[in-house]
Amino acid sequence: MPTMLRAQTSGVQINRLDDDSRIKTMGLTATAGLDLLYDDNVYRVDDRVEDPTDDLIVTPWVELAYGKPIGRHDLLLRGRLGYDRFISEGQRSKLRIDTEAKAVIRFGATCSITPLASYRQQRADYGDLNQQTENLQRFTTFGADLNCERPGLFPVASYRRDMARNDDAFDYADQTSDSFLGGIGYHKPSLGTITAFYERVNSDRRTLGIENRINSWGLKFQRSVSPITQVDAELRWLDVASDSAAVGSYDGLGWDVSLSSSILPRLKLTATTQRDIVNDSLIASGFAIRTRHRLEGEFAISELTSAGLYAELERRKFRQDAALRPFSIMADRNRRFGGTLKRKLSDRADVVLDAQHYVRRTDTSVANFSGTQVTLGAALRF
Repeated sequence: MPTMLRAQTSGVQINRLDDDSRIKTMGLTATAGLDLLYDDNVYRVDDRVEDPTDDLIVTPWVELAYGKPIGRHDLLLRGRLGYDRFISEGQRSKLRIDTEAKAVIRFGATCSITPLASYRQQRADYGDLNQQTENLQRFTTFGADLNCERPGLFPVASYRRDMARNDDAFDYADQTSDSFLGGIGYHKPSLGTITAFYERVNSDRRTLGIENRINSWGLKFQRSVSPITQVDAELRWLDVASDSAAVGSYDGLGWDVSLSSSILPRLKLTATTQRDIVNDSLIASGFAIRTRHRLEGEFAISELTSAGLYAELERRKFRQDAALRPFSIMADRNRRFGGTLKRKLSDRADVVLDAQHYVRRTDTSVANFSGTQVTLGAALRF
């Protein structure tokens, strides 16, 4: 999928960091946690026509992070291991893995290259599968970013290879995407940073024997309007084509816009809106056109406690080829709204409570569902 232009950490800021300050963030850190998730509709059935199944999912997890400075350069490793244990529906229990390795290689006055690799595996949500069949998803990424941000003009570039793999029953959704991005940025303290870029994404659906290609041209703007307001806006023109005539093409505007402001003491409001193309889908044999809007607010009750509310709306339109894979859903709409409560118990321990209600409606009578999730999580850093 075309990933919106990744935020570039200012090379000016990086190279002004004192070595002692940077080294303080390095070393080995360990975090252990326990999440308790109650879901009243784990099989994502339409609760208007049949009784849903509820369950409690217990997830113990541990995360290790290691950073090592090597002269001007940094080596960063992170890995999280957890196990989703369903108390009643034990066949759903799965190991969860999330790992990442990257290096920051600095050269010149403000430039750096960041090679990275990551691996993640998780159980697929039944809402994505549209059937009660287990599927373990595995995601692998390799790539590198070039960053030379400084006052005036500077180049940006990146490459990514993203691979998604599924169990045999869902291998139609396996895909390998190669994305190439290049552009020119301009930074001025009083203006902010603006970047013009071109990105090419080739997504190979090998099992289905088709490839989707995305060409996009865009502009990205970042600016701290004031000490309490931040604007990030990206606009791009999307040109999408497929080997399958039935899947067809798409030409249209894509965007990723975020406005964050603390206009009132202790209250931070953030509004985001996004449209992009999703190649990695368990529903579409081609691609999905996704539009997403989110509004959230966080209020600092005290230095140790905060509470928040959020609401999200997502719409997807699926481009498919019935000759490759039968389908009945052409579009869906997902809504989520909920609240969070966070409490810092000490410098090393905190707890989080999150409750949300979700609703999914499709353009047919298939795979509609709604439900409620409540999560209580605790983390302890060593």
